[in-house]
Amino acid sequence: MSKKVKVLAWIVICCILGVIFLLPFIWMLSTSLMGTEQIVKYPPEIFPSPFTLRSFRYIFESTHFFMYFKNSSIITILNIVGTLISTTLVAYGFAKYEAKLKGLWFTILISTMMVPYFVTIIPLYNIYAKLRFTNTILPLVLPNMLAGSSFSIFLLHQFFKSFPKEIEESARIDGCSELKILFKMVLPNSKAILFVVAIFMFVWTWNDYFGPAIFLNDEPKYTLAVGLVFLNSSISGYKDALDQGPVMAMALLTVLPIIVLYACFQKYFIRGIVSSGLKG
Repeated sequence: MSKKVKVLAWIVICCILGVIFLLPFIWMLSTSLMGTEQIVKYPPEIFPSPFTLRSFRYIFESTHFFMYFKNSSIITILNIVGTLISTTLVAYGFAKYEAKLKGLWFTILISTMMVPYFVTIIPLYNIYAKLRFTNTILPLVLPNMLAGSSFSIFLLHQFFKSFPKEIEESARIDGCSELKILFKMVLPNSKAILFVVAIFMFVWTWNDYFGPAIFLNDEPKYTLAVGLVFLNSSISGYKDALDQGPVMAMALLTVLPIIVLYACFQKYFIRGIVSSGLKG
């Protein structure tokens, strides 16, 4: 098989897989623009005819969408900022400094990635309940502010290990402090990997349903993920129990920031993954 035929075959396979992966998104977009009659119609139709924005009007007029959006934004921003600051310091320390049992501690830290979040939820809830942190955003942001993201530490550690030691040594000879070397020399050259950490944290926090559902009790504190499930459970009171138009409209508005973020920073994401050493 010639090289051109192989390339063409891969292009065809990628196109087919792309269409398959896009089908749920296309269905969500199409359903959000359909009327009730077309949604419940059998056999189902893919393209809305005619287009209608009644589902989006329902979201804006009959739900607390903007309140959910504000709550999700606050939690996400705090998690991104806290993760970037705390995990950068931890990862740089593991990558550049020697200490007794450093390898053991780093192994223990990375091994926590294999522990499912659901396993720790009961002891975590008991701790936060005793500290009276439940029904606040503290359980959702405090761990990441204290370098609780071992995956982010791993990514940054892999990148910092590859940073030239000669540059740091020359800076020390010139009298630079360790923090000045980190913030003035290392981090300006680490924008790509920092973007990757920020994107991962954004997607994880923005889509997180389990944490907010466990720790938040009042609807004014709900995030978009919890609000979406809350809407889905109450949609039976809106015209028809099978009418999923408002749910799909809210789901579309929920995933839209992630799509926009990835579209804008795709090149940084790919560059950061490659530079961190996670090569396929």
